[in-house]
Amino acid sequence: MKDNVRISSYQATLLIIAFRIVLAFSHQPAINAPPGNQDNWIMIFLSTIYSIILCVPMLILSNKFRDFTLIEYMKLIYGRTLGKIIGLFYSMVFLLFTIIFVSILVEILDSTMFPETPTWVTASMMLITCIYISYKGLESIGRGAEIFVPLILVVIAVIIILGINVLDFGVFLPILSDSSFKDINMGAIDIGTKFVDILILAMLAPYLDKRENLNKIFIKSLIYSILIVVSMIIVSQAALGIEQAKHANFPFFTFARLINVFEIVHRIESIYVVAWITSNVGKITGYLFFTTVALSQTFRKRENKVYIIPMSIIVFISSVLIKDKRSILAAKEPLNKISLFIALTSIFIIPLIALIVYFFRRDKLKGKTKSN
Repeated sequence: MKDNVRISSYQATLLIIAFRIVLAFSHQPAINAPPGNQDNWIMIFLSTIYSIILCVPMLILSNKFRDFTLIEYMKLIYGRTLGKIIGLFYSMVFLLFTIIFVSILVEILDSTMFPETPTWVTASMMLITCIYISYKGLESIGRGAEIFVPLILVVIAVIIILGINVLDFGVFLPILSDSSFKDINMGAIDIGTKFVDILILAMLAPYLDKRENLNKIFIKSLIYSILIVVSMIIVSQAALGIEQAKHANFPFFTFARLINVFEIVHRIESIYVVAWITSNVGKITGYLFFTTVALSQTFRKRENKVYIIPMSIIVFISSVLIKDKRSILAAKEPLNKISLFIALTSIFIIPLIALIVYFFRRDKLKGKTKSN
């Protein structure tokens, strides 16, 4: 990727917000997190604190090494050999999440809209779009976010407003009667740990037009995304009921289908589907793109484009095999454990160790860090 590529703080914020809300837009895994009742919205708000705590080491490093991506400053801190291993690890993390996102998208499309369409057709259609956007580069991804993310947020807001007559907020009473402090905190830690989109922000840092805004971008995207996710979960639970929302495959989509204002229900569904597919394609594109950037920086290649097609083939084959072998949404427990381990390792443990190593090597690395 070219060094003169720039993305605005506004575009970066929109990207992280969009990436963060995609799961809530799809199947809302936070509904089933502890305590798994009417108090989940409190748990999600509390998760903000844990997200900030867990992301502090990476934020400190990204602010110290403003001219470098996550992969580049890990190589500087850990040294060439160990840094290359860690760079490869992060590349595989991006690739794994890309595979998971494609698998979930394809599974939902196949089960709700295209049950007779072969999996490989659905997956190839999505990936061709993602490949094209990835080839256009980071600036195109940023401009796409500036255009489409506000529209997606408007669609979410319109759906919530139109469906307000089917909401029963009485299901949230009494507050905190069925939840323990331990359960709420366990759920908050689980959700807070999975803020893996901080990895995207750490890769974006040197390409920001105003690199000093990194912390603002993080806080804004975290708070705004939490507010949106909480709103979507509240209306899903209020419309479907606490228990039914937990057992619904796609709670927010089910809520959208309950809307019947002036007989425009089918149009609402269509608008929802377009916005949902757009948000998923955007997230998959972002993770595919940064998979290739991470690989190119790990192996010191000038261009990331040489990796786009090979990585896309791996994603395609993996997602088709996963979908045909087992439902990824049905495997919630193993998927949750794998995601939790990878997220905790990549966003907290490795950066924390790197921060400690940097503390002891800071004199040698002084010329690489930002000027005071």
